[in-house]
Amino acid sequence: MLKYLVKVILPPLFAFWLFAVLIKYSPSFHKIGAESAGEDTVYGLIFYYKIFAPAQIAIALLTQILIAIPLWKKIVAGRTAAISIISVLVVICAIFAFGIAYVIWDPATGSDRLYSIGFFMAAVQWYYWTVNFLILYLLDWKSIRAQKAGQPN
Repeated sequence: MLKYLVKVILPPLFAFWLFAVLIKYSPSFHKIGAESAGEDTVYGLIFYYKIFAPAQIAIALLTQILIAIPLWKKIVAGRTAAISIISVLVVICAIFAFGIAYVIWDPATGSDRLYSIGFFMAAVQWYYWTVNFLILYLLDWKSIRAQKAGQPN
């Protein structure tokens, strides 16, 4: 039970903590305040992140329980499943990122702006899932090595 709780809590918290550290120690983001709210810029996204971080962490924990852990079990089960799941996850992230980008995009800014918003949002999602699965791999490293060697867990 403790190992399951660690798998649920640690990956999302580490991803959010790493993102917070990047924001805090990046010289570009030190003076982000309420004037950034509503902007379709990185500064607006960071302001949103700062305000809604507790709710985002709660959603991330729920996502971890309902999506990430079941996917991780299938990834560990086989290499073919891992490649398929990660490929589908990349496509889903891109679809959602560009869908959201299209909703918030102002056509007067041109299609280049749509692409930059979409790629940025996709990169944020891919970052989250990469960190998430990397932490899960580190937590299951010994059992994965034992499985590859043909030993029981």
